[in-house]
Amino acid sequence: MRWILGLVWIAFIAYALMLAPGQSPGSDPIFKELITMQSKEPWLLTVFSWLGIFPAVYACMLLRTSVKERSGRVPAWPFVLLSFGLGAFALLPYYVWSSSANRASGYTSLHFGRQRESGIGRVAAHKLTHVVLLLLTLGTAFYAVTQGHPDVYVEAFKQSSFVHIMTIDFVLLTLLSVIAIYRDAKGSRRSPAWAAAGIIPIVGPLIYLLTLRRDRA
Repeated sequence: MRWILGLVWIAFIAYALMLAPGQSPGSDPIFKELITMQSKEPWLLTVFSWLGIFPAVYACMLLRTSVKERSGRVPAWPFVLLSFGLGAFALLPYYVWSSSANRASGYTSLHFGRQRESGIGRVAAHKLTHVVLLLLTLGTAFYAVTQGHPDVYVEAFKQSSFVHIMTIDFVLLTLLSVIAIYRDAKGSRRSPAWAAAGIIPIVGPLIYLLTLRRDRA
């Protein structure tokens, strides 16, 4: 699996740099409209906003657990931080270099020999965080479905390299969430069948998180 993810990561980078069709971001009016949140197409705005919500969901998955760091473990927080700007480009390497038995949140600290979650870890584990992210996702989805025009999005997908890459990025983040849930479920002693929830973009992982019991140090 690690080799497959590594090849997907390399292929995604190569495709984005050399093969993606459409105008480059420097000369792409759609890119400028999305960056300034001035696009009039709900579907474009929604998928763009989901690429901000998805990394927050991964942060909840990877940073919520209080675990003691050991040498050789791969801290998740640098990859999570970069994912807010790079999406799957940043998260794929984490899943390549880590394994279910070899990961650490990187946000835990030790105090007089006891494990202690950081403030970010507590926020990531809090049910209110998951509920807010779920409401944002459902709200933007409702906006896109009721007000958007899928044909406009499809045309933008063909004409804009940015829309093209962000769409593929969203698909990869969705597929990667299946692996993320599977690993987390094993670590939380839950059924690996929960991984199927990852097929539902953003909503599936959030439902998984909302059904978890609060981890205790």
